[in-house]
Amino acid sequence: MKKLLFIIPPYFNADDYVNQTTAYLPAFTIPYGILSMQTYLNNHLGKKVEIDLLDLNLNLRDFLSKPRNRQTYLDEFDGAIIKKILDFKPDICGISALFNSSSKYIENIASLVKRSNNNILVIAGGGLPSAAYHKLLDDCPNLDAVCKGEGELPLRDLLQSTNPIETLNKHKSWINREGIAEGKIPDHTFINNLDEIPFLNYDLVNLDDYNNRGIDKRYTDENIKKKREMAIHTSRGCPFLCVFCSNPSLHGRDVRYMSVEKVISDVRRMKESYGMTVLMIEDDHFFNDPERAKNILNGLAELDIRIEFPNGLAVYAIDDEMAICLKNAGVSAIALAVESGSDYVLNKIIKKPLKIRMIKPAVEALRRNGVKAHVFIVAGLPGETDAHREETVQMLLDSGFDWAHIYLAIPIFGSRLYDICIENGYIENQNTTDHVATKAVIKTPTVDPAKLEKYAYRTQLLVNFVQNHNMLIGRHEDAIPYFENVVGKYPNHGLGHYYLSQCYAASGQVKKSETHSAMATQIFMNDEWWSEIAREFGLVSKMNDGPQIAPSLCLTQDSKQGH
Repeated sequence: MKKLLFIIPPYFNADDYVNQTTAYLPAFTIPYGILSMQTYLNNHLGKKVEIDLLDLNLNLRDFLSKPRNRQTYLDEFDGAIIKKILDFKPDICGISALFNSSSKYIENIASLVKRSNNNILVIAGGGLPSAAYHKLLDDCPNLDAVCKGEGELPLRDLLQSTNPIETLNKHKSWINREGIAEGKIPDHTFINNLDEIPFLNYDLVNLDDYNNRGIDKRYTDENIKKKREMAIHTSRGCPFLCVFCSNPSLHGRDVRYMSVEKVISDVRRMKESYGMTVLMIEDDHFFNDPERAKNILNGLAELDIRIEFPNGLAVYAIDDEMAICLKNAGVSAIALAVESGSDYVLNKIIKKPLKIRMIKPAVEALRRNGVKAHVFIVAGLPGETDAHREETVQMLLDSGFDWAHIYLAIPIFGSRLYDICIENGYIENQNTTDHVATKAVIKTPTVDPAKLEKYAYRTQLLVNFVQNHNMLIGRHEDAIPYFENVVGKYPNHGLGHYYLSQCYAASGQVKKSETHSAMATQIFMNDEWWSEIAREFGLVSKMNDGPQIAPSLCLTQDSKQGH
């Protein structure tokens, strides 16, 4: 029997949390890809393989719940890896990494594994290694090989092999230093019919660890305790080549499907066997086949669960019929993958087949049928100008979204954006742990990182707070949960308290309104940064007048330009 240990490095820069520069840990979901590989391998190899998992994101979350100093955390981080190695005694250790921000942890993990037992084969897979195998093998001397793309079949072949080193050399999906020296270019080995993957085995995880509860005292309420989030990928692959996306390096451009029948069967089993109440559909392009999507939604409508789509959904597939299917299936909100309010940026830079004129009708179809519309925006792409970003602000104000998520472009390994940035020297910040959607790391003749970060944050304040669409049309009850969520996560969010007080006032909840108005006033008076924000949006003079609906305010010229 061979033993395989999966290790997941932190998704985020741990120093940001250890040093308390940020306090709220972003949500992360169940490691679906690892569970898929485990299930497939157990099904084909049976007792010939034993598999275990160490998710270091859980260690990071535990640190936030019991703060220690940085060195203590680092010692515990390393200690957790060493303990797992000594206890489990793996033959193979697979490091599963998705994002650029995980890259700095890979050599540390690999070196700790080798230090514990130099005979352990250390491999890596996932989005980051698939796209950056050459760099990782250069930077990580203790890493033996990388898997290109999905791992079910390559791992099966490796574990079945009587000569693993020969398999790493000859298998088309494995790449090591010898292969690079010989000019080998690794290729995918895909499972074409996703029905071949059995219903997932969840023995490796404690599902309570993946309920997106983070370190938030609000989630001690009994109604939240009953929540059980689980994920499914009903398809793999995406035909598009958006400039910022690295999907082809992991899943390819040909979309492969799980049958509608198996989707419904697996989800029903999640509910009946594990008490699942929230289904996260994590497909890269769920609407690639709109009729299939409707059939899945119609089948799931019978299960009385809530459905969420963490990834953005394509605008072109949204009409009244699709919106009704979403609503009936238990979808309360979706995020549309819009990315920009400029046709030029969409069509010429991102290479996305979307026209701005398509957005508002989709939002209106969702609203008519009781589904809230969020939006994903990506700012700071090379070639994008201040004028394009102004177009995006105007599109956001015109379209009437319930909430806007504005991210900064990340040069993800394997994306066209990364290649463009490398060719032109655009990556100003080489620290990959900073390659996250809240930090600007790309500098071009039309993109200044400092201006861009200010633009992104100010635009979110304008669209989500100052000119919140639900407030402007008098739907204050719809706006309240969003503002409550903000102040729950960020208790010192001045605009969150200010506009929550207005919504409470408009809905007749006077005491709550007064409480949050007083909190907003205190924040604006005592926090210099929030005081500047209040002045910028014309709120200071209103604070002594009690809660009231803010007039339509526009960005100042400076903030429009990203200053």
